[in-house]
Formats: sequence, C-alpha cells, structure tokens
Amino acid sequence: MANIVVQDDKILRFLQVILDPDVAPKRVDAFRDYLAFDVPDPDAWFEEQRQAASAVYPSKIVMVGDEDAMRAALPDADAVVSESFRVCSSDLAAAPGLKLVQKFGIDVRNIDVEACRKAGVPVRTLRRRVNGTVAEHAILLMLAVGRKLIETHGALDFVSLQALGYQPAKFDPDHVAGANWARIHGLRSLQGATLGALGLGEVGREVAMRASAMGMEILYYQRTRLPEDIEAACSATYVSYEELLERSDFVSVHLPLNAVTEGMLNADAFARMKPGAIVANISRAHIIDRDALIAALNSGHLGGAGLDVHYEEPGSSDEPLKSYSNVVLSPHIAVAQRPHNLADTAELVGNLVEILGN
Repeated sequence: MANIVVQDDKILRFLQVILDPDVAPKRVDAFRDYLAFDVPDPDAWFEEQRQAASAVYPSKIVMVGDEDAMRAALPDADAVVSESFRVCSSDLAAAPGLKLVQKFGIDVRNIDVEACRKAGVPVRTLRRRVNGTVAEHAILLMLAVGRKLIETHGALDFVSLQALGYQPAKFDPDHVAGANWARIHGLRSLQGATLGALGLGEVGREVAMRASAMGMEILYYQRTRLPEDIEAACSATYVSYEELLERSDFVSVHLPLNAVTEGMLNADAFARMKPGAIVANISRAHIIDRDALIAALNSGHLGGAGLDVHYEEPGSSDEPLKSYSNVVLSPHIAVAQRPHNLADTAELVGNLVEILGN
C-alpha cells in the first residue's frame, strides 16, 4: 500500500476520498454534497477514478496541516503532494522511499528541484484549470463594470435609458455609424489600459496572461519580486505598491488573506488610485476595507468594483453594496463548474499512478 503525504488543502482532500478506504464517511458525504449540484453521480466518478488508479488503490493518504507534520511523515512516504510547503534536500534525505514530489500548481519555488533531480525523485507540476476559470472571472468583473453591463442590462429603448440618466438619440446615418446611439458615457476598455495585479501567484499569472493578450499593460506588486522569466511570461513589470495604485486603471486582487494583507486596500490606498479606477476582487473580501470601499464609491473617486468574494457568505438581503450601479456582485462562482476540479484531481491521480504504480 502506497503512503502518500498530502498538504491539507481542501481540494486535495479529493485524494483521500478516492484513494484511502479509511477516509471518514462524513468527509465522503461532504464531497458528494460539494459535487452533487453539478455532477450527476459523484459516487460513479469516485469509482471511475479508483478503477483508473487500481495500481495504487488502496493507498494511505496522510493529510498534513503544516511543514512539521509533513516532515514527521516523510520517513514512510512514497510521494508528497504540496501546494506551498517547502521540500528541500534535508526532507529528501529523511524520506528514503520517496518516489515523487507532486506540486499542486506550477510554481516550484517552494521545492528544491535540483536536489530532487540529484536524488532521482521526479517533480511533477499541475497547471490548475480552476485557477484559469478564476482568472476568467476577474476579467469578466473588470469588463462588466467598465462596460456598465449590469447598469444598462435590458435598457434597449429611449425610456429605459432616460430613466438611467442617459440622453439617447440616433446619429445621422447618412454620415456616421450607429454605434452607442444610447450615448452611454464613461465606458472603459481593457485594451490600452493598465492593470495593477496585487499578487502574481498562480491565479494572478493567469489573470496577467489573459489581460496582456487583451492589450493591457501589466504592473504587479507583492512582497517578493518574481524571477525575470516569470515576469516575461506574464508581460509584467514589478513596481511598488504606491506606484501600482497611482498608475493602474484596473486593480485586480489575487493575494492571500493574512495579518499583512487584511485591509490592505484602505482609505489611503483608494485615495492614491486614479480617479475612476476599477477594482476587482476574486481572492478574499477582507483584503479590501469595506468602509473605505463604500466611502470611495460614495465620493465618486472610485469608478466601480467587481466582487466575487464577500464579507459574509451567504450575504444579507440588505447588503449596502447592492445599491451601487457601478458595483457588480457575483455569489463566489469564479471557480465555475465542478468538472474543472475533477479534471485537476484526475491529473493528480494519473501522476501518482504513473510513478507509484510501476
């Protein structure tokens, strides 16, 4: 029976459900519920994965909550699956039976790849499909706010547009084109605009690559500057936090929530932004100071906001941010359909089978 040590990420718990027959029934039930609204028969999918993984099923999946727990489990480990935990040469020395280090993502800066090579332990990566769908949603929020999509939804006639405060009128067709006869002013495009990416981790990079393809200039800020090759792949330029705020037309948040980032976008940050700048958040709500956000919207200095993550989930029916025509709110759906999770998990299982099943 293979012994697989796995960082205790909630998505990586799929491996426990699929491969470890000793998994708690309550966890299996929770994953059934997690999938059921979008996957017709979760149990059939679990069984399909077990059959595909017959060479490593059953396995013992050891979920570890920190690096100390990971290191304690290494002496018996056949494989390690890590999202952010460091794996270095001393860890390899402590794991004589280790056959695979699987990174849950593509950024291997937390793994000593050269030490793994010397030890003969392959390192596999996974470009997570879910990160791509979250990036799509960040782009969607910026576009929806910038193009006033929610505000003008269904406003296809003069009366509806006038009720919104616009002055629609047809243009002279003998001389000019008819585009935007509604005369919606203040529309914003991504093309030619500057994106300030707060965080250029795995989601941030997916956002940056898509935004660059749409003609945006990419600035980024985070605590540690990235290697030049990663910057080049994302067409991104590292700047200070203050410069990012001052130069960006759109600011997209992709940072983790911690003691440093909580309330990072506060009143001072909004005051530094360009008049009319637009903020998108697909990370964690509390990175943005709620009162400061509302004040910036009320003042008219902030051009708008697109939020997929919220201060309470589910939110309240009287959420004040609902009252702003330049705020787009989605109910934490950036991860899109569950089959993306399933495809990521199936790829992980396939890598485990390929290495451990021989």
